[in-house]
Amino acid sequence: GEFWSTSDRGIAPPRMVDTFLSSDEFLMQWWLEEERDGIISSLRRCAVTTLSSYQSRKEEDGPDEGRETSAGTTTQQQLYPPISEFFVALLHSARCKSNIFHDQRSRQMYLATVIAPLCSEYLDMVHSEAASLRKKMLARPPTSGPGVSVLRSANLPSNELLTSNTMDWASLITGTHLAAQAVLGPEERQDSHNDVLDRVGESMERLCDAMVEEFTSAYVETIIMERAKLASYMMRAPFLLSEPPSPERRGQRDKDKCGDSLSLSPDLNDSIHVVSLGVQACNATMRKVEDMFQTDDDDYGNAGEPSNAIEPNAMLYFGSRSIHEALKFAISQKLLDIAIDPQGMTPEIHLGGAQQFQHDVAAFERLFRAGGSGAGKEADNTIEPGPMERVVAGSHLMSLEPSQIQTIRDALRTLAVPSAGIGSLFGRRGDESAVGECNSVVGDEVTRLNIDDFYNDDRLMEEANNMLEAKGFAALSLNESLSIINRRC
Repeated sequence: GEFWSTSDRGIAPPRMVDTFLSSDEFLMQWWLEEERDGIISSLRRCAVTTLSSYQSRKEEDGPDEGRETSAGTTTQQQLYPPISEFFVALLHSARCKSNIFHDQRSRQMYLATVIAPLCSEYLDMVHSEAASLRKKMLARPPTSGPGVSVLRSANLPSNELLTSNTMDWASLITGTHLAAQAVLGPEERQDSHNDVLDRVGESMERLCDAMVEEFTSAYVETIIMERAKLASYMMRAPFLLSEPPSPERRGQRDKDKCGDSLSLSPDLNDSIHVVSLGVQACNATMRKVEDMFQTDDDDYGNAGEPSNAIEPNAMLYFGSRSIHEALKFAISQKLLDIAIDPQGMTPEIHLGGAQQFQHDVAAFERLFRAGGSGAGKEADNTIEPGPMERVVAGSHLMSLEPSQIQTIRDALRTLAVPSAGIGSLFGRRGDESAVGECNSVVGDEVTRLNIDDFYNDDRLMEEANNMLEAKGFAALSLNESLSIINRRC
């Protein structure tokens, strides 16, 4: 039946639970404990049959042949784990029972004795499952045996394991996010919220963020950086950028440039493949959500619009979208460190190395751009450029032709030192090096652009930023642009 509203409880008839149950302290406590034990027991039974961490515990005593394969096949197709859906159902049932009590004290007792332990048990299960997924990801693959298929390097897991593991992480994160929203409740019912449940819901949201960070740390820092050898590329990149062209290699480089035959750096073959597996796993999950809400051609009306079109809930994208964006941020941040060079590892940038670096950056950018379309994400031009947009702009700036980079350098110098820059705009450079060669005195403030000259004058800062934005480098800050321009030879 319908519940009495808050305003009508003063005239509501007495309820049996208030008369016979909550009035008896001993009976009330016994019933609450029975409710707690029953609801947690049901959740644990669901965990044993659906969570791999609980299945592995049972298999330690005696493995059940075929269980792992069937479980793996099932979890790969799930948008969220069954344990999350079952938890939401148990939570809704428990809330309905707590609302039966008219006495506020009885409600609080039910909340503290039944609902709070239920949420705590669910959090422990999610944490245990996340630890199990991380352990599976980082486990060393077998080097021999039937059906062994490793990815390129013997240190890397198989394609199937990385793909299924990423899907499982996305599913677990999405399920925890849905559970958190169920605990917090709809916004229109803020008056009925409880401080304890609000704190539990916020803890679940923080757990989602922690799982995204944990996955990114294991996938990027261990799998990609260490085993796929992205770290070796980052160590070699400063030498690639600062290596001057040698006479014996100039002819071959010109031939490559004319034929537009730049290829991916050998150090990145494993890295970009592993990144592609993670991105494709996220894309597969997001495509499944879109297919679930896709309408048939027969459902379209006369106006060409679907008559029963349903917009997918953004919460179903949460796990895959979070992992996709976290991978994009982590990889692009490492590439950005090469371009900006905050540690001063690349004092000079030569054109040949810059063009190769731009080609490598473009390979990653295309990979994430292909995976970033749709998926319920609307474009927002007001968002500040991220590391990927900045490293793409930086690699483009450093790979400009000598005449183009010199034109930008002279224009900025004219803004900063008008009396010294007029001649350079008309080709009279005085004692400066010829176009395409490095400045003879690296530390000379006359030949290097100083960011302080622009920080001291807001008008100059605005004009410099506008000029760089017109050239297509709006994603970079002025300090980052000057750092690249000063080092470019």
